Amino acid sequence: MNKKKINIIVGVAIVALIGVFAATKLGNKDNEGEKGETIKIIHTAGETEVPKNPEKVVVLDYASLDIMDSLDIKGLVGLPKKNLPTYLSEYKEEKYTDLGGLKEFRLEVINEIKPNLIIIEGRQADYYEELSAIAPTIQLGTDTTKYLESLESNVNIIGQIFGKEDAATSKLKELNKRVEEVGKKIKEQGFNALATIITDGSMSVYGAGSRFSIIFEKFGFVPTDENIEVSKHGQNITYEYLLAKNPNYLFVVDKSAGTSGSEDYSAAKEVIENELVKTTDTYKNGNIVYLNAQAWYVGGAGLQAADLIIEDMEGITK
Repeated sequence: MNKKKINIIVGVAIVALIGVFAATKLGNKDNEGEKGETIKIIHTAGETEVPKNPEKVVVLDYASLDIMDSLDIKGLVGLPKKNLPTYLSEYKEEKYTDLGGLKEFRLEVINEIKPNLIIIEGRQADYYEELSAIAPTIQLGTDTTKYLESLESNVNIIGQIFGKEDAATSKLKELNKRVEEVGKKIKEQGFNALATIITDGSMSVYGAGSRFSIIFEKFGFVPTDENIEVSKHGQNITYEYLLAKNPNYLFVVDKSAGTSGSEDYSAAKEVIENELVKTTDTYKNGNIVYLNAQAWYVGGAGLQAADLIIEDMEGITK
């Protein structure tokens, strides 16, 4: 083989190697591009660039965890397990890092996990900057005075981040249809109602524009008392108040049961159903309704919580 032929063969080989190297580099770059895709999310605390389909997610909001579970989204690595609703009990498993409580969460552990995304709610708002220094952080959560609007926003945002837009739309459509159907039936009956929370033996009542506004604005109940003070912790009431108002329906949330993950509302029942209240038409007609405390008080605007809330109202129309 002469020198000229050898040079040609070597040259072809070098070109081929360069081509393979370039293709490999290009292929790696494309893969990195797919993995590094981001999406801009507008949320309660501002605007944040977050990764699409993050593989390591810390969730400090039970409503967001609820939605991720409902949409079959993977990637959760850590959450606060204290007060976790029973319908999310599978996340108590050891493979998920326990971050403590919603208010007293373990910041140093989150830092050690090195997540790709952190989802918070109002209880952790003061830590937004610190958490954002660890990983892209978005604040979702629940505006209890606009429950369904919060639900729609949360579901759509999480659907966008994890590529579950179609499933998100379908779930919301189904829930909204049920709300409309229940609301229509209740409005036709013209029922009025009071909503209460029982906390350590005391009773607080809530009206329109409160954390129970969905009862009046979406499910169609008329407020028995239109002069209830709108406040975070409600208006303290007496048994004489319940006797005087005598609502068609009295909705009761047992706070202790909600925060402890219990479905035993006997403690609230002992507080509410005293001898005076037993003289009301509300009691005589069997219209004191003990709501699902975990869904109404702890769960927030999540798909499973919303399902349980709607079920409570559907039970009235059957």
